Amino acid sequence: MWYPKSLPCDVLVENNGTIVLVECKDRQLTEIPKQIPKNATNLTFTTNHISEISQKSFHGLMNLTEIDFRCNCVPIKIGPKSHVCTKGLHVQEGSFAHLPNLKSLYLDGNQLSQIPQGLPPTLTLLSLEVNSISSIYRRNLSELTNLETLYLGKNCYYRNPCNVTFYIETGAFSSLNRLSLLSLKSNNITSVPQMLPTSLKELYLYNNGIEKISKTDFQNLTSLEVLDLSGNCPRCFNAPFPCTPCPNDNPLFIHPEAFNSLRNLSILRLHSNSLKTIESKWFYKTTQLKILDLSSNFLADEIRHAQFLITLKNLEELDLSFNYKQSQYSAQLELSPHFANLVSLRVLRIKGYVFKQLNDNALEPLMYLKKLEIIDLGTNFIKQANLNILQHLKAFKIINLSENKISPSGDSLANSCSANHSDVNLLGATGQYYNGEVREIQYFQYDEFARSCTSNDKEDGSVIPLVKKDCSTFGKTLDLSRNNIFFIDTTQFRDLHQLKCLNLSGNAMSQTLNGSEFTFLSNLEYLDFSSNRIDLLYSSAFQELKNLKILDLSHNDHYFVAEGVTHMLNFTKSLPYLQKLMLNYNLISTSTNTEMESSSLEILEFKGNRLDILWKDGDTRFNKYFSKLYNVTYLDLSYNSLTFIPQMVFGGLPPKLREWYLNNNELHGFNWGELEKLLHLEILDLSNNKLTTVPRELSNCTKTVQKFILKKNQIPKLTKHFLKDATSLRYLDLSFNELQKIEQSSFPENIINNLEVLILNGNKFMCTCDTIWFVLWINKTSVNIPRLATDVTCAAPGTQKGRSVIFLDQHTCQMDSISLVLHVLTTFLTLMCIVTSISCHLFFWDVWYSYHYCIAKLKGYHPIISEKTCYDAYVAYDKKDPEVSDWVLNELLFHLENKEDIHFQLCLDERDWVPGLPLIDNLSQSIQLSRKTVFLLTNKYILSGIFKTSFYLAHQRLIDEKEDVIILVFLEKVRQSSKYVKLRKRLCRGSVLEWPNNPQAQGFFWQSLKSVLATDNYSQYNKLFKESI
Repeated sequence: MWYPKSLPCDVLVENNGTIVLVECKDRQLTEIPKQIPKNATNLTFTTNHISEISQKSFHGLMNLTEIDFRCNCVPIKIGPKSHVCTKGLHVQEGSFAHLPNLKSLYLDGNQLSQIPQGLPPTLTLLSLEVNSISSIYRRNLSELTNLETLYLGKNCYYRNPCNVTFYIETGAFSSLNRLSLLSLKSNNITSVPQMLPTSLKELYLYNNGIEKISKTDFQNLTSLEVLDLSGNCPRCFNAPFPCTPCPNDNPLFIHPEAFNSLRNLSILRLHSNSLKTIESKWFYKTTQLKILDLSSNFLADEIRHAQFLITLKNLEELDLSFNYKQSQYSAQLELSPHFANLVSLRVLRIKGYVFKQLNDNALEPLMYLKKLEIIDLGTNFIKQANLNILQHLKAFKIINLSENKISPSGDSLANSCSANHSDVNLLGATGQYYNGEVREIQYFQYDEFARSCTSNDKEDGSVIPLVKKDCSTFGKTLDLSRNNIFFIDTTQFRDLHQLKCLNLSGNAMSQTLNGSEFTFLSNLEYLDFSSNRIDLLYSSAFQELKNLKILDLSHNDHYFVAEGVTHMLNFTKSLPYLQKLMLNYNLISTSTNTEMESSSLEILEFKGNRLDILWKDGDTRFNKYFSKLYNVTYLDLSYNSLTFIPQMVFGGLPPKLREWYLNNNELHGFNWGELEKLLHLEILDLSNNKLTTVPRELSNCTKTVQKFILKKNQIPKLTKHFLKDATSLRYLDLSFNELQKIEQSSFPENIINNLEVLILNGNKFMCTCDTIWFVLWINKTSVNIPRLATDVTCAAPGTQKGRSVIFLDQHTCQMDSISLVLHVLTTFLTLMCIVTSISCHLFFWDVWYSYHYCIAKLKGYHPIISEKTCYDAYVAYDKKDPEVSDWVLNELLFHLENKEDIHFQLCLDERDWVPGLPLIDNLSQSIQLSRKTVFLLTNKYILSGIFKTSFYLAHQRLIDEKEDVIILVFLEKVRQSSKYVKLRKRLCRGSVLEWPNNPQAQGFFWQSLKSVLATDNYSQYNKLFKESI
């Protein structure tokens, strides 16, 4: 489907064109775009900054069925502090009235002060949560007769205060005869609204200020299936949010016959209502109840009796978590015998009961529940547990004992309990069924079922599994994570041979495994051993787990960072059915064996280690570390601090490798040509590295890659034939690099037209006429380029900066012959003027000298023959020392060449040497053509080779020509005394000078230097020496 590329949204077509999704989420929009396709059915404008909706905003969009306009002006205390919105969204009356097919309208998080007027009667869903609505009148909703779902929660609570009493007119919802879901959560409501429609199936009144439920509050709601009264008269101990209990810590009062008319009720939530007892009469008529949440109350004693359970024969889920008595640590779990009546129970959660020992009698009432699949006993501070009693729970699928203090004691975990523990600190989470899947529940979260700006799902919360989905799919699961099990005794699991998944993560276990610890778990297929301290001394580790398919050894770095410890990582060869191995974040930098080996492994996660050490340059032992993983198709080597990959490594990778992840390393370069050795590679991820180049021609390196990810590197340009013949490529990500332009030869149209996704945002494109071909292609292609109109922008020139590349004006790049000639002519004249003026300024003297020199030649003048020497002295010094060079240029030349009294002609390397002549020739000529050779000495210069060479050449003149031309000037104190210097001071004291520390003595130094330059060294020799010779 065609749509303008300037539209700052993504357009998706589904269901053969009957559904057209226009996704404009988080695009920094301040107004509704005008180029929306006329056949659009779903619009999303969440998380923008649009301040107004008018009657023209959706003009002509007659097919719209859903508008999602959430979070354009989130209340100050909830919204981002980087963009505080102080003026709420203004919705003009009748803005949606002309949309005849509109079914769903989401206006959450916009600081609306009232329900918008003029809404179409076709609406079936209206969501107005997290606004500033403080009153609801019947006239606001009277026209919405087809409304089925209405969200009005969170309009008045501690993070979105309304500062007035939330008012609901009696009968405000009575005209909504089709309403099935009503949410009034977190509004400080003090009583149940009256005259609710009888069609209601779901009613959410949690986190309000209701203190009493009367007999008649729900009497007409015969169709009600879900009722949530949680958080009214809350239990506030340990609450991580502002919490106000009812007066005198009273519980929520519920009339014994309050639920009598709710014969279809299937879900009842009474979480955190400060309940101390449960009335059996509540459930006499609710025979269809399947889920009952009684968590976070004061029911520790009630759990021991629980008369109310007798009538709940259809109950499938029961939550009694966090009903502990403060500062009490029970000896064991005491369950009422009436639990045995829950013949339909599938899930039982009793977290936060707080007891010491799980013994044979604790679960006896549950032994005969044939449908009980999930038992959650996490966060109970259990110290001793007899795991073998779990064999009596024939139907169990998941048993959660995580977040306890279970530790081995004596011969097994079943010994007598240890000393009392009085310091009780509770926080935790558990699971609940959601569409057949057990999900995580945060008991101490203000709103467990909150809907965010990124999700508009109904009141079901986020679906986070209680245990890892890969784990529970294998079958019976036992979670012992985050306990104190520091070693494994074989007898611990003697009667648990039916276990398929075992989670032992987070136990600080440092045991050296030898292949006998899990002897009784022969059917185990998933083992989570992460976040421990595994010691892989023996290659026989885990060998008893012959059916193991997935093994997680991540976050076991304790012994891997210790020096001199043996690490046998070839234990995989003893696991014939192992398919997935996770060795993430272990900082592995050494291995006793130089190769891993497995014929069954398919997925290897090796991120967060130190392959940069294993593969360091010059050490080839581990270059074939993965070569014997014959069936591995997925290899993750991200976060390994790699700066390069040795060439031999490519030949040592798994032969069937299809997916290779190298993201988040520090790669500066890549041997692209070696990719040809990976015959099956389809996905290559090199994102978040420091690459500056791409393959010269991708097709010459690999013919199979379909997905190529290069985002967040430092690539400044693409090679000329980058994608030539890359026919297999379908996904290319070049985002967040430093690309300035893309040559047409780099992106052949026959190749890029076959791409499914091309990501280019975050680059620094130069929007000049050189890129006009690319703009033309973008405007006609059907390739998906995400965030094209908003994030694929120009960095230069200034007039285009920040604008999308698609807005580049094509007409400005069309230049006729006259304008071209004028451009060339004016450019030439301008350059000539500039060159002429600069030449006159810089080379006037040279031209003048050359002119007069040539005139003199023509008139017969010839050069005067000078003496043999051209210079008074050659100055040898350390040019690499900036202080010495500065002293020569600013002090020495000033006193010797520029003084008016006596002038000396000096020879300096950088000024007087002949360019292109070898150094030794220049050095020799400078010494020969100078009367004296002055050495400016520093400790560093004395040790250099250039000084020694210069000194030998100058000394050679004394031997050959009997001329002493050497003058030594010490600019700093010499560390070692020289016999030569001592002798020279004896023979010719004037030729050895030192730069004085006292500034007042500098004048004498310059006078001495001038004197020795002006006279012959021989005349200054010691008289005794002269007489001797």
